Amino acid sequence: MKKKVLLSTLAMAAFMSAMPSVNAVAADDSKASAVYDFSGFNDVNLINLFYKAYKDGRKYPTEAEFAAAGIQQSDIAFIRSHVRNKGIIDRSGRLIKDTYEKRNLWMNIPMGFGKDGSVGQPSKNFDSDVYSMWNYTNIFGSWNHGFFSAPAAWTDAAHKNGSDIYSGIKFFDTTGGRPDGAGSWIQYCTEKDANGNFKYVDAIINCLMYFGFDGINYNWEDAGYNKTDIVNFHRALWKKAAENGFDNYHSGIYTSQSSIASAMQAKWLLGDKEGRTHDLMLNYSSGDFSYQLSSSAKVAIDATGSTDGIYAGMWFVTMNRGWNRLNADDYSKQMNICLWGEHASSRIWSYTSGLDPQDRQANYQYMMERLMSGGNRNPLERPAVSNSGNDWEVERGSSNKPLQGFAGLATWIPERSSIFGNLPFGTNFSLGNGDRYAYKGKKTAGKWYNMATQDVVPTYRWLVVKPGTQTVSTDVDATFTHADQYIGGSSLLLTGKATAAGTDVVLYKTDLNVSAGNPFAKIAVKSGKEGTNASSLYVIVQKADGSWVEAPVGNVTGANWQEVKVALNGVSKSDVIKHIGLRVKGSDNAYKMYVGKLEINDDVKATPAAIKNLTVEVKEETKTSLTAKVFWGVDAKAQKRAAWDLVYNDEANIDHFEILYKNGENGKVSEVGRTTTWATLVNDIQLETTDEPYIGVRSVSTDLKTYSSVEWVKVTRGDIASLPEANPESYPISQMNPDCDGAGIARQQRYVTDVTTTGADQNLDYHTDHPVADGSQYDDQTARVLKVKQGQKVKLHVKCFDSSNSTWEGSKKVDGLRYCFAGGWIDFNGDYNFYPKTMQEDPANGEMLFFAGTIRQASPQFETTGIDCEFTIPSDAKPGSSRLRIVFSDAWFAGDFLPSGLHNKGFSMDFSVEITGNNPGRKPAADIHDQGVADEPENLTGGVVDAINSASQGVSKVEAADGKFNFQNVEKAWVYDASGVLVKYLVNPTSFDAQQLASGVYLVKMQNGNIIRSQKLVK
Repeated sequence: MKKKVLLSTLAMAAFMSAMPSVNAVAADDSKASAVYDFSGFNDVNLINLFYKAYKDGRKYPTEAEFAAAGIQQSDIAFIRSHVRNKGIIDRSGRLIKDTYEKRNLWMNIPMGFGKDGSVGQPSKNFDSDVYSMWNYTNIFGSWNHGFFSAPAAWTDAAHKNGSDIYSGIKFFDTTGGRPDGAGSWIQYCTEKDANGNFKYVDAIINCLMYFGFDGINYNWEDAGYNKTDIVNFHRALWKKAAENGFDNYHSGIYTSQSSIASAMQAKWLLGDKEGRTHDLMLNYSSGDFSYQLSSSAKVAIDATGSTDGIYAGMWFVTMNRGWNRLNADDYSKQMNICLWGEHASSRIWSYTSGLDPQDRQANYQYMMERLMSGGNRNPLERPAVSNSGNDWEVERGSSNKPLQGFAGLATWIPERSSIFGNLPFGTNFSLGNGDRYAYKGKKTAGKWYNMATQDVVPTYRWLVVKPGTQTVSTDVDATFTHADQYIGGSSLLLTGKATAAGTDVVLYKTDLNVSAGNPFAKIAVKSGKEGTNASSLYVIVQKADGSWVEAPVGNVTGANWQEVKVALNGVSKSDVIKHIGLRVKGSDNAYKMYVGKLEINDDVKATPAAIKNLTVEVKEETKTSLTAKVFWGVDAKAQKRAAWDLVYNDEANIDHFEILYKNGENGKVSEVGRTTTWATLVNDIQLETTDEPYIGVRSVSTDLKTYSSVEWVKVTRGDIASLPEANPESYPISQMNPDCDGAGIARQQRYVTDVTTTGADQNLDYHTDHPVADGSQYDDQTARVLKVKQGQKVKLHVKCFDSSNSTWEGSKKVDGLRYCFAGGWIDFNGDYNFYPKTMQEDPANGEMLFFAGTIRQASPQFETTGIDCEFTIPSDAKPGSSRLRIVFSDAWFAGDFLPSGLHNKGFSMDFSVEITGNNPGRKPAADIHDQGVADEPENLTGGVVDAINSASQGVSKVEAADGKFNFQNVEKAWVYDASGVLVKYLVNPTSFDAQQLASGVYLVKMQNGNIIRSQKLVK
């Protein structure tokens, strides 16, 4: 695992100042990795820490030991999951009867995009991977993380749905190299103590149990996995896990073997009746499923008694594979399935394209649904099994949909549900991201990404049937949408037609007891229609006797969100609810309804544990904004993992946490986030210079109606006069994903050298011979203005750096923008966005000037002759200030080419535009969101944690003088060099002799009570 670079731009000349400045760590999208410091989470470092604790008679290191190793509690909180894997309902009642009940799916894929430790962690990058098909997933691979570093947010999402998740993966290359410290890992596997026992078994299991992971994962194509000590070591891990009650432990392995042919091979890779060695993903034949599935399944059954741990592997770079092999005979039918791809980004995410981030997010959910439920997105109406015609990609503008002919993994894998026990059940249909955060329909915060907010996903995507039957209906379509939201960032959208006979959308398979009487449903809906209108919507539940109970939502008043509570008449105490869904029934040929909340509850009561030790780390502060990394503890004792001090949320009667904000002790409170982890990132809180920001957290009970008191922390502002101005940028960012493969060479070779126009009132004439300096791959040229008028014809010329004779790391390497897609946009309606369709595709709204490039092919003309296009300024272009944006993104995948967000090793630039004319300008698209200030959350109680942040104590500071770092108001301090390496950990420092440090730029992180701040210093 590579070391984390805390300050990726420390080498910039602008930073080379001897004066310390507040806020060295930025939290914007271009520097998202700076929010976290995972350099200490190297697997070898962690095992050494846990081994020392084991030798000292403890299961985990002390806080001081973590801190001395450069591992801070603020980062541990983002790795450590407190959500127990609940397990799943027995699958004997599976929807598709001819599937093998115990057949499982291992999705051996990455999360997010890139290989950095911050990938998948909470951020403000809305357009990111929100995997949501846990309803068919038994194990998730965490392919782009090293051991013990996968985000707790993803672990929480998996565990909520009864899925296991690996802590990361170790690579052993076929090339003979041992990346990621694999060579040293062999030592940790084989070293023994004086008694001949494997030395690090307890340390590894304790580490996994402390953080809440479910196991380790190997790509072990190199030799050595069959050596006696390696095999016995991994068998010892399984045994130790069992001794500790670690029932969902896994060790996954993928080797060069596409089959197992003997009992000895089974012992090496899978196990025998004396114990397990690994979960085994069989390698593939030319990327396809092995031809030896049946014989391998038989060997597994003979060796272990079942096929529980053996998976048929397939590289889903294409879906045109040998699907007919999976059910070739009774043995093949018992073989589990594993899909893998790729190293830095899930193939599902990579293949998903869209016209803009919203469109791509919608298409991503469609793509996953066709992959799992089949091309019709209904598991009861799947296309026939075919080994061809299962295409990930379609041509731009085609009416065909990716994977629309695929039979769906539901053909082979039974659905899974973790919804059992006692009521309640609740969802806001949150996928874990949003282009805004809403509370009861009204915006309280901006763009966000946090998989820990993802709700339990629907069991069926989507089971749409005629009422009370398993007969498919096409009258109503169901989908997730980010277009509007009640709480969070997404909602369920129902469209189609409401008929008198009705249509059922069966959402969840359940086994829920009505334990406390008076069952009811709460549902939040929005039709967008003014006046009073019939909702034509019913909440439906199926009882254990097979009968369905429907509860009418009734009329909807007004166009805004409305929450309704309805009694579930016909359901009583001691009943068991087997399914939950919605019924559309009425008369409306253009039915449209957003659903933002669905809760089934009764009179159950439970008191959640209180919040304690709330700490706020200021990550970015300007005169008018604040971004903070927040983490806390819970006043409860661990039960299941008491020795590891891992308190599960349910042991503390906690369902989730609400993140709150207010200005001043008596200010109006707003909810700005939710999470199930014990930490989160609060993005860009908007302030006035005179504001007194308070950040609070409270726990929400498992009964979904009882709350703890709010724990508040007052965040004393830095010196307002010395704080920077907030970025006035109104347009969404367009920058390179800093974690993408090839970012380094892109920064050298991928840039635009020339942009010129002709025909305008004032033309552009831009030329350069060097890339941008800050590494963002974004060139802000808004000081240059293109002046045009309505109806004017303009010619645009764009030329890129010619990489033909370039070198990279001492050798010739051609890797310029010729390998990209390219596009240009002008904002013609003044909405500070770029409507993605071309002016030819949509003359009334189109803002895309040109598109160029071919998927997975070079376009050398980008660098030689350049790109030329001619366009006419629309006669209704809105007069006033606007923006020209040019974007390049790597042509390997179409999905990364968007007018905003993070592109893949490309380049983007902006120019200002001034539009003149007398015609009325285009109107921006109507904002369908509820307007106004959000309501305060209900039942607010709690005091203010303010003692350690009083004005008399002031803000933590450090100054460099006379060869020393002098501290004020600091209890703990961490000093990092420019590469992110911890060079000194200090407790209660007043000064530190910096003579021992080399000259350069340093990041100093300081904690005083409940507030952490950072400064940069130059020695």
